[in-house]
Amino acid sequence: MLYLGSIIRECRMKRGLTQEQLGQELGVSTQSISRWENSATYPDIMMLPVIADFFEITIDQLMGRTRECKAEEREAFFSGIQQLSVDEKINKLREMLQTYPQDIYFMFSLANNLNQKVTMQGIRDTKMELEVDILCHKILCSDNPGMQCGALYLLALMANRHGDKDAAMKYVNDLPSMYVGREIMAEKILNGLNSRQAIGKLLNICA
Repeated sequence: MLYLGSIIRECRMKRGLTQEQLGQELGVSTQSISRWENSATYPDIMMLPVIADFFEITIDQLMGRTRECKAEEREAFFSGIQQLSVDEKINKLREMLQTYPQDIYFMFSLANNLNQKVTMQGIRDTKMELEVDILCHKILCSDNPGMQCGALYLLALMANRHGDKDAAMKYVNDLPSMYVGREIMAEKILNGLNSRQAIGKLLNICA
């Protein structure tokens, strides 16, 4: 059940539905959808095939039950894409997530590269930033503290780029000092350090 809430949220947002609209489609309350997505409660077992059918995915996909990528294959993949352009990396990472949709390392790398592309473009790209947001919130539901910190880092940088320092600092305050350095990151946000400089130092495995 670990990923169920985040998967429902991702599928709903991809469909462009509000929680209220999804509730109407499934015949449940908006509050139920909210509790599912926050993992406060889970859908009744009889609802699982209904939800899966609505989103046109399997129950295994809905439950996050997919085969895992072996460490050797993941390392070889990241080694093989190092010299590619950002656009080429994004395409390759999307392909890998088709095979390993719950691999948080591929998720983070895709989110990181999407964020880099938006930064390089110098213009706001709502669709790409929504994808970054979805990926980061899926990572936050994982049990990997390092990747969770990476997701918070990206969310803080994205909010800061939009001038929303309150939101940026909210993400920063969720960072445990032992991993990224909450105080250091706060200084970077408040002093306007270039986001590419900041993210460039984070988690070389997912470059």
